[in-house]
Amino acid sequence: MPDFRQPPDWQQPADRHTPLIDPVITVRQLSRFGFARKTLTRIDHALVFSRPKGGYDPYLPPVRPSRGEVAAKRYTAVYEVDMGVHPYRAEISLPSDNDAFEFIATVDLSWQVADPAAVVKSGHRDVPALLLGELQQAARPHTRQFAIHDSASAERHLLDALSDRTPPGKTVGLRTTWTLRLRRDQQDIDHQRRLQSIDHHTAEQIRAEQQGAELRKFEAEKIEFYQRYLEQGGVVAWAMHLAGNPQDSRLVVNCMREDRLRLVLAEVELARELLSGESAEDYELEGPKRRALDFMYELFNQHVEGMSQEQLSARPPATPPAPSEGWLTEPGPPRDLPPSDPQDGDKPTDLTP
Repeated sequence: MPDFRQPPDWQQPADRHTPLIDPVITVRQLSRFGFARKTLTRIDHALVFSRPKGGYDPYLPPVRPSRGEVAAKRYTAVYEVDMGVHPYRAEISLPSDNDAFEFIATVDLSWQVADPAAVVKSGHRDVPALLLGELQQAARPHTRQFAIHDSASAERHLLDALSDRTPPGKTVGLRTTWTLRLRRDQQDIDHQRRLQSIDHHTAEQIRAEQQGAELRKFEAEKIEFYQRYLEQGGVVAWAMHLAGNPQDSRLVVNCMREDRLRLVLAEVELARELLSGESAEDYELEGPKRRALDFMYELFNQHVEGMSQEQLSARPPATPPAPSEGWLTEPGPPRDLPPSDPQDGDKPTDLTP
C-alpha cells in the first residue's frame, strides 16, 4: 500500500483470491503533504485521484504520481481500484408468455475494470448486481414471446438479440463477457419429469407384453413340435432327444431297454391272465387265447434283452380247458366208421372211436 500520513476512510479486507463485488479497495482523504511516493501499492491496482474542482485523474499500474505532482494538483482524495478479472455466476428469473411460469437463466459473468476513473465516478459498488440488472432488463421483452415449454427457442433468440447490444457495464468503465443458459422453472421441470416417467413405464409395459406374446408363441410352437414327434412313438421321441443331446446315448439306450422290458412283462402278464382266467365264456376267449399261446411260444424261442428266462417262465401258463359240450368247432376231416354187422339187424351203430 502507499505510504499515507492518515488512515483510510474506508477499506475492505481483500486480497488477490477474494471474491469481489466492489473493485474499490480503499478510499482515503489527502492533505497537501499527505501523500508519500513509495512503491508499496499492489502492481495490479490503479490509483484514482480526485481534483478539487471535480473530476478524476487515473494512474494505471505501474504508473504512480510523485509527491510534488500530488501537491501541485492539490488532489483531495485517492481511490485504490482493483484491476483483476473476476468471475461470477448467478441465476435470474425471466418471464414467459404466461405470468404463472418463469424461465430460470443461469448467467456466467467475467468482469474487469477497464476505466478506473469511470468506475469511481459512477458510484456503483456492487458490480454483479449492476451487470445482472442490465441483462435482466434487456432480456425480459424477448423471453415474453415464448411459452414456458419452448425454452430452447427462447434461449437461442435471446443470445442472438443480446449479442448486438452494448455489453453490460461498459458505460461505467467495466469490461464484461457473459453467457446464459435458459431452462424452465422447477415446477414445470418436475411436471415434465413425471410425464417422462409415465411414458417410460408405459413403454416398459408395452415391451414386456410384446416379449411375453413372443415367448408364448415360441412355447406353443415348441409344444406342437414335440407333441407331433411324441405321438409317433417312443423310438422317434428318443431319436429327437439324441439328435440334440448325443452325450445322452447311454441314458437313451437304458431307457429304451427298460421300456421294452416293461412292455414284454405286461404282455406276459396279460397272456397268463387270458390263459388261466375265467372272466368270460370259453368260446369268447378262443381267439385271444390262441394269440396268447402264439406269443408265449414266440417269446420262449427268443431272448429279450434285460429279461431272463426265469422271469418269463416264473409262472407257466395254465393249460387251456377242453372245449365243453355243445361247442361249435371247426369241422375236421370225416372219421371212418366201422363196418356194420348184418346180423345186428336194427342195432344202432356204435360211433365210439
